[in-house]
Amino acid sequence: MNTTISTSSPTLTASAGRLLFERFMGRYEHGQIEPLLELFSPEAEIVTFEGTSRGHRAIGEWFTQCLATEGPSVLVSTDHFAEDGDVVRYEATMVSLDGVVRQVYGVLTVGDGRILAYLPGVIANQNGRSF
Repeated sequence: MNTTISTSSPTLTASAGRLLFERFMGRYEHGQIEPLLELFSPEAEIVTFEGTSRGHRAIGEWFTQCLATEGPSVLVSTDHFAEDGDVVRYEATMVSLDGVVRQVYGVLTVGDGRILAYLPGVIANQNGRSF
């Protein structure tokens, strides 16, 4: 009987959508607008209930407003993650530097390694307010 035992561990590779999501969250944590904008296509848009921000300038203004209101936040956990073709969906728990915990979600449409559209939202502020 000849038995072969593999000593190499399996290689885990993250998908392009997962890597883009992780870069996005990492750059948001640092609160720097320019590195965030590098992830977006020049014609990208962010769609919220307040309206649509199109292009780097408008998206930069939107992120500036978010960071001024909420401050940078740290990703605590990715609670749900799904990728279907060019669409990435996530739910995550984030905590701001002043200790506010938020349950957030987002949908990213991606193409050519960049974000084409982003639909963000907050499910609940764990410190007592839900949205």
